[in-house]
Amino acid sequence: MAGELTPLTLIPRYTTYSGTASYTTIALEVTAFEKAIVNIFRNAMLGSVGNPAYNLEESSDQVLWSVCAGTGADFNPPAGTETQYNATLTKRWFRIRLALPYPDNVLTCYAVGFLEERLS
Repeated sequence: MAGELTPLTLIPRYTTYSGTASYTTIALEVTAFEKAIVNIFRNAMLGSVGNPAYNLEESSDQVLWSVCAGTGADFNPPAGTETQYNATLTKRWFRIRLALPYPDNVLTCYAVGFLEERLS
């Protein structure tokens, strides 16, 4: 039986990023939750050929970050589709990180979903 779901917005619709950089959201305190269900949409990236890299990350101290169980490192959802990812939460803090590979890259995307409460 799943716990109660709390709505989650990591990257609001439709946010645009550009340039070679790694962008992170503000860390969310997720101790009361066991899972993040995140739907990510991205458009076709403009600029040099390359792929954006997404990571759903967690941390105990907001200094050292690791990829959440249930998701791969540096994943790249298909352009033009909304793709769902399920991240198992075992630490206190949660965020999403997006990296663009080239200075002329421009990407519009969003990341929304739910946090599932722990039952115990």
